[in-house]
Amino acid sequence: MAEMDKANTIAELEQGYVEFRDLLVNLPAEAYREVFLGEWNLNKLLAHMAGWYREMAEAIERVGRGERPAPEGVDYSDSDSWNARFAQLSKDGPAALDDFDAAFHEYYGAAKNLDESLYGLDPEKGRPRIGNRLLDSAGIHHFAEHRPQIEAWLASRSS
Repeated sequence: MAEMDKANTIAELEQGYVEFRDLLVNLPAEAYREVFLGEWNLNKLLAHMAGWYREMAEAIERVGRGERPAPEGVDYSDSDSWNARFAQLSKDGPAALDDFDAAFHEYYGAAKNLDESLYGLDPEKGRPRIGNRLLDSAGIHHFAEHRPQIEAWLASRSS
């Protein structure tokens, strides 16, 4: 992550989204069903990312109200269970991309509404503040993790 202030963090998130989405926008509907990531196809990958955007949009809103990011009794640390749950909600074809877009925009909107003071480096704790961490985990990191996988899959489709 470059500069950790709100504007730069949101710009990095937005750039990651645009670059990731640009890889997918012209794909035919049948491509979304091709399995290329373990047992997942593009429909499931996008549902997984959309699920995390929706969860983290709510987490950002809670933080903005002065609450913990996770509701009482909810544990995000078992990501495999969450990922499986999100993948089960997948839409098909371009509808999967539409759902991904809608979820991203919820997340992005929540991030833009979060107070500037919740971004940056926390000098007392020596780590990024909660705004940065919530955008890195489900957004910036997700694009960095999955973009190379998409690029490799797309390259294999064209060879």
